[in-house]
Amino acid sequence: MLLLPALIPLVASLGLGMGLWMSVLTAKYRDFNQITGFLAQALMYATPIIYPLSEIPERYRFWASLNPMAPVVETFRFALLGKGSFSTPHLIYSGIVALCILLSGMYFFKRTERRVVDYL
Repeated sequence: MLLLPALIPLVASLGLGMGLWMSVLTAKYRDFNQITGFLAQALMYATPIIYPLSEIPERYRFWASLNPMAPVVETFRFALLGKGSFSTPHLIYSGIVALCILLSGMYFFKRTERRVVDYL
């Protein structure tokens, strides 16, 4: 339970960063609005929410662990249910990726903020 306060800002920063990226891309490219729903659904299935990471075959586990939400979901599972795994290096990786997505999303949003009216 002590891990939960550290996980919530990680999830929030990933969500905010992805939201900023989606808003920039949707404002600039109108067709991206059609892809957003499919992309969100594909990312949900790529994240081990309804299945544990341990059920993924070993040869694909590396690719599944590249998803920055995978270690976060596994740590939530470990903290709340007592099952799953907890890996500090994987959480650090998720934090670095979340920070990069958030900072780049903020940068590109700020850069395109003034031109959004031109796109609409």
